[in-house]
Amino acid sequence: MGSPGESAPHGVRDAAEFVAAMRELKARSGLTYRQLEERAAARGDVLARSTLADALRHDTLPRVETLTAFLRACGEEDHAGAWLEARKRLCVADAAPPGGPDRQRPSRWRARSFRGATAAAVAVLLAAGGLAGARYFDSREPDGASAGGEMKRCRNGACKGKDPQEFQCLGDAEVASAVKSAEGLIHLYYSADCQALWAGIGSAADKVVSVYVKSGEGDALSLKRDRLLRDPAGPGSARTPMLPSKGLPRHAEVCVTYPGMEACTGSDGMSRVKPYPSAS
Repeated sequence: MGSPGESAPHGVRDAAEFVAAMRELKARSGLTYRQLEERAAARGDVLARSTLADALRHDTLPRVETLTAFLRACGEEDHAGAWLEARKRLCVADAAPPGGPDRQRPSRWRARSFRGATAAAVAVLLAAGGLAGARYFDSREPDGASAGGEMKRCRNGACKGKDPQEFQCLGDAEVASAVKSAEGLIHLYYSADCQALWAGIGSAADKVVSVYVKSGEGDALSLKRDRLLRDPAGPGSARTPMLPSKGLPRHAEVCVTYPGMEACTGSDGMSRVKPYPSAS
């Protein structure tokens, strides 16, 4: 492998150059996609090779979780800060509208959620465990194409009950909140492009009794385990269909009930894990 840090994305100007730096890092590592997947798994991360191949094939910024798992697999933990800062800089530049000093400021919630995701990623890299595996469900090749070859897309009300992956809502997905229980991680995700939110269950989906998701705008979804969307990205992971949410989901939340326990998390900062009576 090349010397660590030699492929750090110093001075990259856009997403295309950032991904090019990732491709260079992979080339320098001398590792195949399969080997990177195996190295990630050995470190407690999930990095499906189809996910990585897709990320390196497109000139768009990868998700924080995908990037951090990739860096760890390449042995770039010590230089993760440079990569994450570069990604953050490009995200902010991309989100900012054109104009002068009076241009609109980016959403405070989006900035907060990005900082939270970045902080969590750094914690994963430094702790080499803990929240390792907190990621989004993107291991499959995106297949959201209709019979006519057009990509399936939805927005707001049209997304209700739809699969966020099938309808191309993963690209800008933000972690609105998360909670960790004895059964694993639960995330509440939000896509500004699709104006929709959904819940992700990182593991032990086979133990779920029910899931309740509310958008904060009056919409709610209550599911039994058999109605969850199985996620092939990792063992036991799943997600819910989407709920419409036009803007900042201030009071959105998800609660997952397991035998004897309930774990909840909300976009207002609420997070709790408590005993839950099992049906006798």
